[in-house]
Amino acid sequence: MFSKSVDRPETRDGARSFTASRPAHRQPTTTTSRRLAAVVAGALLAASLAPLAAVPASAETAGVGPIDEANGFPTWYSDGTVKLQLCYEAGMGCLAEPPNPDQPASYPDNFPDEAFWFAAEASGGNLDLYEAALEAAHANEAVIDGDQQGFARLRFRLSNLVAGENYTIQHPYGSHTFEAVDEEGVGVINETIDAGVCTPSPTVPCDWAAVGAAFLGDFGSGTTAAFLHQTNAPAGAIGDINAPGTVTGAPSGLNAVVVTGPDVGGPGIDTLTVTQFAVQGLIAEGTDGGPSTPDLAAASDSGRSSTDNITNVTAPTLTGTLPAGTEGPVELIVDGGAPLAATVTGSTYSLRLASLAQASHTVQARAGDLTSATLRFTVDTTAPTVALTTPLPSTPSLDNTPTLHFGSADAQARFECQLLPTNATWDATCASPKTWDAQANGAHIFNVRATDTAGNVSTTATRTLHIGQSVTAAKAKLQDFNSDGKADVVSRDSSGRLWLYRGNGTGGFIGKSLVGSGWNTMTSIVSPGDFSGDGRADIVARDTSGRLWLYRGNGAGGVGAKIQIGNGWNTLNAIFGPGDFNNDGRIDLAARNAAGNLFLYFGNGGGGFLGNALIGNGWGGMNSIVAPGDFNGDGKADLVARDAAGNLFLYRGDGGGAFLGKVQIGNGWNAMNSIMAPGDFNGDRKADLMARDSSGRLFLYRGSGTGSFVGNLQVGTGWNTMNSIS
Repeated sequence: MFSKSVDRPETRDGARSFTASRPAHRQPTTTTSRRLAAVVAGALLAASLAPLAAVPASAETAGVGPIDEANGFPTWYSDGTVKLQLCYEAGMGCLAEPPNPDQPASYPDNFPDEAFWFAAEASGGNLDLYEAALEAAHANEAVIDGDQQGFARLRFRLSNLVAGENYTIQHPYGSHTFEAVDEEGVGVINETIDAGVCTPSPTVPCDWAAVGAAFLGDFGSGTTAAFLHQTNAPAGAIGDINAPGTVTGAPSGLNAVVVTGPDVGGPGIDTLTVTQFAVQGLIAEGTDGGPSTPDLAAASDSGRSSTDNITNVTAPTLTGTLPAGTEGPVELIVDGGAPLAATVTGSTYSLRLASLAQASHTVQARAGDLTSATLRFTVDTTAPTVALTTPLPSTPSLDNTPTLHFGSADAQARFECQLLPTNATWDATCASPKTWDAQANGAHIFNVRATDTAGNVSTTATRTLHIGQSVTAAKAKLQDFNSDGKADVVSRDSSGRLWLYRGNGTGGFIGKSLVGSGWNTMTSIVSPGDFSGDGRADIVARDTSGRLWLYRGNGAGGVGAKIQIGNGWNTLNAIFGPGDFNNDGRIDLAARNAAGNLFLYFGNGGGGFLGNALIGNGWGGMNSIVAPGDFNGDGKADLVARDAAGNLFLYRGDGGGAFLGKVQIGNGWNAMNSIMAPGDFNGDRKADLMARDSSGRLFLYRGSGTGSFVGNLQVGTGWNTMNSIS
């Protein structure tokens, strides 16, 4: 129920002051005590406290009606979704009525000295009153033409508090903190905040737009405040002053009053929540509500919630509804820009926006002279990061129930885990630390990835674990295509023919044979070793559409029919075969993207993949990356890369899918226009490199077995006719 006790803004010597309370008016149907109030949204509506010239443009979109010549007040105020008329007639559910409610209202003889366009009140427990309203009044209480004024107010009254303690009041129009003062040994809060007060003079009329802007101005940044609506509002109104109920439309997002502080909810209870509001708001005659606040279509609100307005969709679709009888087209105003025409179908409107930047955005819908409240949504396309954290489990280990620790810089991220090959399904409830069930002896791959609220998925962090007392050395890179125990080279010429150059086992060749033709449709050709697990060297190639194909070697210098093992690989600008890089007994692939990130694609031992993980970044400065196998003799697969200055580096693998660091092993390599890693090409059981210079000469660089070279020798000429060598 409403109560009434008015503090009236009044002019004295050019300064505003507030007078004491006045007697109550009669209600049309029940006798209640009512407090008169007008609203401003306090701290979160600070922008609306400025003079009219400083009020943001979005405040003006809500609108104020023309002056009613019969009483001198605006006929209505609009929050963009509904127009509310000044409510003062008897029997209309108004807070204020004419002095003689049995006679028609007339100005000034039978007209209340204050009335409301909007008012809302909540009370309960130690909250004696929360009030928010938009009010019309007379400067000196008497109904005198020329004294018409308006103002906005928030009022907070609480009792039975702890004197000297601070209390925070969160409410539909903002958040305020006050100190309880001592009143006869009890802490109380009795605070009123007014804004937009206009006091007329004979020469300067009341600035009614500024009055409305004080309530309907910018809420936070770019959002127009809205009138609260009762969910059980009667027809023709947005609420009932005699039947409190729940409400919607709070611009703060909180359709309640929540007070926190010592004993506010009673002894030992520091939170008080009130959700029931009595509301006055009479919809202006002859008007309908405006378009609803735009909303992201379900398919455009990605992530874990379809209602949080956080999305990674850069061109989202916005939808909304229209009341019956809405005239004219519907336009959407995005980030204060030029209006965009929406598609109207029956009582709904929709529009797919052009690509938006990663940022917070605002949008309103406009139909005729009514503009909706503002939707604020965020486009977020940045994936979270995830990393394994200490303590990491040792490898090898006798602990067959491994525990992994991990985390993300995004506190809202959620994690998914898998442990291959036994737990291949991603566990969406994974939390750190994660302890797995008992595992058999052997190699296991732990993967974890993070997903943020917008649905962006991180790259995968990985750790290879070896359970059991011993670990088999990394599987050597096999590049013997004709099964004679000697490493070979595969090369494509300018006409698209693929050739096998058979090694002689001592650092030279014994001839070449045609593998196939039509290979000029491939943008990358890789010799990964035995990728299919059948003991024969294979070829992996990517075509121009980004599809990845496996050509299984037949062990006799040829390959079988191709099998597609992936797509979308055209986002990667370097693909190579590092052998068994994570020491799980299976041959892997590695690739670099345009951002310089290096990924390991775990082979499943049967010609496919178990997943992938980021194993490095900053690799964009390298113009050649090759995989020689174990180049330093520690039983772990390594990588070799050349930078733009021609320096050659060895990246030592740690046997678990990562690196121990890099070591420079050469310079002047920018004289070579192609570098390749055939494995052990001269039969000394040590990994070697090959390189071609600009004149087409091919050189073998013999590895020392400890991470360096023991010399080089020319092994061919005329190789500049080849555009791919592996």
